[in-house]
Amino acid sequence: MGRAADNLADLAHDAGKRSGEALHRRASELQKFFDDVEELLRRVSDISDVDIARVRAKVESSIDSVKSATRDRLEEAVEGTRRAAHATDEYVHENPWKAVGVSAAAGLLVGAILCRR
Repeated sequence: MGRAADNLADLAHDAGKRSGEALHRRASELQKFFDDVEELLRRVSDISDVDIARVRAKVESSIDSVKSATRDRLEEAVEGTRRAAHATDEYVHENPWKAVGVSAAAGLLVGAILCRR
């Protein structure tokens, strides 16, 4: 039975790792967007129109705010995923039969749903 618990724990660990990787990909995409906007702001910095300068300052402030919030949320999400994977790993090792039962029930439920379609 220890082997089944280890397999379920490995699945939980892998799921947590994939979630973290997906979050990092999203953060990378956001960083590219911010870099593009900042490049645009640098290119229009030579224009001396007062309205453009005001909008540029507002956009720069918004970018800094969003970057900070995104970084904080990413760290929270990664830590939450890590805690969930650790808790799942502990639960599976402490209650292997329950974990196998829940996994089997979930598999049956998904199978039943897929067969109905």
